[in-house]
Amino acid sequence: MRTVLIATVLGVAACALRDVPGPPGEEQVVVQGVLSAQTAQQVLWIERTIPAGDPVGTELRPLASPPARVEVRDSTGAVFTFQMDAANPARFLASFTPTPGWRYDLLLEAGARLLTASTRVPAALTILNPTADTVTMPRDSFAITWSGPVRAIRIAYADTAGRPAYGPPSWVTADTVTRLSYIVYFPSSVATFQVWVVALDSVTARLRQPSGFFGPFGDAFNQERGNITGGVGFFGAVTGDRLVVKLQ
Repeated sequence: MRTVLIATVLGVAACALRDVPGPPGEEQVVVQGVLSAQTAQQVLWIERTIPAGDPVGTELRPLASPPARVEVRDSTGAVFTFQMDAANPARFLASFTPTPGWRYDLLLEAGARLLTASTRVPAALTILNPTADTVTMPRDSFAITWSGPVRAIRIAYADTAGRPAYGPPSWVTADTVTRLSYIVYFPSSVATFQVWVVALDSVTARLRQPSGFFGPFGDAFNQERGNITGGVGFFGAVTGDRLVVKLQ
């Protein structure tokens, strides 16, 4: 399995999903997190809405008092505790690598509030063709094939540092092969980039599917609150693989 930085490509961490509505007149705890089977450190963003059910907005709003408990339990019963990041009180970190195919349950205690959610990590995904981790090819379209889930798969581009770059992502829902055709639109100065193939759990795929909603959480007539019980937001998971492409 190639080393990957899934969260960077997906853009599913904090500051990406903001229009989280809460019931009128009641402040809500907001959780945003996507477990990655390719990283050893997992991240949860835990914030609060403003009263009267208004959207979170663009600023971070950490809880007035840190949660008493933030933990994730895996299919074997192992418990992983998240600790608040000293540099950012809305960011919580835990060191573990999720296992593809396993279920993970979130439990969060914040004052009198108890929040729960569950996600199942998609099956492992591996790029089969091209076979090498790094390939050189002309500035043209090419096919990419992978083994793994036949479900919502996102094909995304990134620069050599893993940051999102050039070209819109593609979505594949019922196959394990697709043809990438955006290479011709890359500026001539771009010589190397990454192609990421990532499988998302159903909650994360629904929230990030650009054709499914107007914005990450939907429009005012069809607001999506994710899968958090006792609060709002979402708790998902992702697996994936990466290919480095050098253009001729």
